[in-house]
Amino acid sequence: MFLVDTNVISETRKGDKVNSGVRKFFRETDQTALYISAQTVGEIRRGIENIRHRGDVSQARLIDGWLTEVLEQFTERILNFDQDCA
Repeated sequence: MFLVDTNVISETRKGDKVNSGVRKFFRETDQTALYISAQTVGEIRRGIENIRHRGDVSQARLIDGWLTEVLEQFTERILNFDQDCA
């Protein structure tokens, strides 16, 4: 089991420019062993809202669409972050 951090999952948005280590990790790792946390989802949503607030609505929509895809891929593998986790 791997908990994928916000900066790592965000790196996957870069297409051909993605870090080679991140590309290799995702290519070689069983996708069912990958998890994200609810905190990661919140951090990405906050980033989208910051982009929208500064007026870049088209970029906010692009990232929001990408996040929707991520949520679909990880639908059964999003971990709650609660007091016990902290």
